[in-house]
Amino acid sequence: MQKLPAQTGGNLITTRNLQGRKSRENTMAALGEMANWITLFGCQMLLLFFVSVRTAVFAQSTPTPPQSAVELNGRGQELLANKEYAAAAEDFRKALAIQPDYPEALANLGKALDGQGKDEEAVTDFQKAIKLAPDNAIVYNDMGHALFHEKKYEESAASYRKAISIHDNYPEAYNGLGAALLSAGKTDEAIAAFEKASALDPKNVDALNNAGAALVGQQRGSEALPYLEKALQLKPDAPDILENYGHALQQAGRIEEAIATYQNVVHHQPNDAVSWAHLGQFQYAAKRYEEAEKSLHKSLELESDQADVLFTLGACYYGQGKLPEAIQAYEKGLTLRPDDPDGLYNLGHSYQSQKEYDKAAESYRKALAVRKDFPEALAGLAACQFSTNKIDEAIATYHAAIRLQPNDPNLRFNLGGALFSKGDFRGAAESYREATRLRPDFAHAYYNLGMSLLRLNDNSSAQSAFDEAHRLDSSLQPPAGATSK
Repeated sequence: MQKLPAQTGGNLITTRNLQGRKSRENTMAALGEMANWITLFGCQMLLLFFVSVRTAVFAQSTPTPPQSAVELNGRGQELLANKEYAAAAEDFRKALAIQPDYPEALANLGKALDGQGKDEEAVTDFQKAIKLAPDNAIVYNDMGHALFHEKKYEESAASYRKAISIHDNYPEAYNGLGAALLSAGKTDEAIAAFEKASALDPKNVDALNNAGAALVGQQRGSEALPYLEKALQLKPDAPDILENYGHALQQAGRIEEAIATYQNVVHHQPNDAVSWAHLGQFQYAAKRYEEAEKSLHKSLELESDQADVLFTLGACYYGQGKLPEAIQAYEKGLTLRPDDPDGLYNLGHSYQSQKEYDKAAESYRKALAVRKDFPEALAGLAACQFSTNKIDEAIATYHAAIRLQPNDPNLRFNLGGALFSKGDFRGAAESYREATRLRPDFAHAYYNLGMSLLRLNDNSSAQSAFDEAHRLDSSLQPPAGATSK
């Protein structure tokens, strides 16, 4: 019986956690919700950055602060520049104790709080600053940043748009707007915002990287490449840009270049488990299994509890014919994520390849319990049922799979084999004929159609089927007793 190939293209690799916080000069966007974008054959590393203008300009509609408040604000700004957020916040609070309606100190306190991850408090201070200086684009930009960290993406986008309405040529605000829109699921608008940011400032490496990353997120790697190449000209060894560039190359079908790029990434980040995992993923896609195995083991040495990496490692072992090792890797991955349908399917397929049909069937059933509409798992289960002489069950399972994938010639072929084994030669002939209709070059289906027609005493039609099988595959000869025309 012909079996479907193992479905190793499931959720085998997840993206790194993108929720980390840095300064606004180089802040990684919190895009953990988008982790499901990463798959074995279509992966992307989405790394977003924010930049904000450091020079504040406030309308002097409020009283001029006392010199002591100005000095405290200035000292706080120096601490803020050095990322000493807690100390900076203390000086800004002292300045505000002297002059409560000091908009620049309020805005700076918001920045310091944002740097500490106290986004809700930061937004409150930004709002106070805006009431005092309502036409300051920078404060709206910084508040958009804090709202983004609160995952209030629509509000964040609105704040960035307000900054842009005040100061249209504001690349950092367009960059932040793009990140907020992307997280809100408005990818096309996000790409337009990133493109606008990079057009306003061709040397804005973050906007260039983000434009490329967003396009990669839409599987538009070829379009992403020019942005990422420009970003790399500005920062040649930046691992985050190299990661995005590697994924863009992979999507563009330039897998060897993608591997070379990720080798550069791990050179710069030798202790980063995710980078090693992605390198192994690309090596696996290129069928460089031994190299992939080493990269994946390196990733697991750095971080052992990675179910997706273990699943990829299992697929890598399977590709080398190392079935016991594949089974061990899949089972270990399933201890971490027991309800992963792709992991369960691949484990079942590995057991099936070892002819351990009962264990394979059990794994397929578990996969189907998680994902009911899983035609590949149904096909695998049916093959196991057939191999253990449960013909009626196999026929029923193949029919269930065909309802999900009616145009799959392999399912029709395998159903034909089950029907033939039961003695339903007419049903077998119909199934094989349908397989040849769906795939006109399916030589074995023509041959088996001929065998079914012989059992129905339709010798002329059988001979025509044998002749077509032989024409498509010269190794297929009519059985003894069937004469050629």
